Amino acid sequence: MYIVVVEDERGALISEHVLGSQPIKLGRTPENDIVLPGGAVSRRHATITLRGKQVFIADAGSSNGVIVNEKRIPDETLIDEGSQIRLGAYRVFLERTAGRPLPDQGINTAIVHPEQAHGKLVVTSGNHAGREILLFEPITTVGRTDENDVTLADVSVSRHHARIKRQDDGSYIVTDLDSSNGTLVHGRRLTGATRLWHGDRVQFGNIECLLVDPSGKGRGNRQLRQFAVYGLLVLAAAIVGAFISLLLTD
Repeated sequence: MYIVVVEDERGALISEHVLGSQPIKLGRTPENDIVLPGGAVSRRHATITLRGKQVFIADAGSSNGVIVNEKRIPDETLIDEGSQIRLGAYRVFLERTAGRPLPDQGINTAIVHPEQAHGKLVVTSGNHAGREILLFEPITTVGRTDENDVTLADVSVSRHHARIKRQDDGSYIVTDLDSSNGTLVHGRRLTGATRLWHGDRVQFGNIECLLVDPSGKGRGNRQLRQFAVYGLLVLAAAIVGAFISLLLTD
């Protein structure tokens, strides 16, 4: 699967669009699949087409042209993930999110072993449900592209989606990296950094994961504290009840 990513001149994300059997039309007006406002973009500027395993871009009769690798293209041109594409002030990237091996561990090196992991993300939704990703490093980045520690190949996941930081007390701090579709904890979208424990559910775009310890257990310090608080409340209620009972008998 290919994804067409468009950023503006400041690097802000404009669009992430799955490239399927139908060509993607880019231009200034609403009838295009990807709308790019701006005087340097024509009403119908370019089309991107998938044929078999190859992707082509063509100028749709624009005024300012389609620039590929610093040259204006005269006709339909083959592009790949390394192509540098410009439409006016916009930059276009091609990403391939299928057909590459997906690591079972967050970070693959020759010197780490499963017993060294401090946690594990278990994917519970989407095409990769059941995938287990061991966490080794104190800071783990999550996103759609390969430069992240954890790669989730789904269009709902941004290129750089979230960061998970291990804390000394065994908890984690998860921070959304201004992703398009957000990071959710127990169904609630994050507006800032949030603390996680083993047993918590975290969702990146449409991909839901369960954070557990390396052996797969979910009960962590948070759950133990909840049980302790509950036990203290029950004990306090029993003491108050006994005290009231003594007052009434007097």
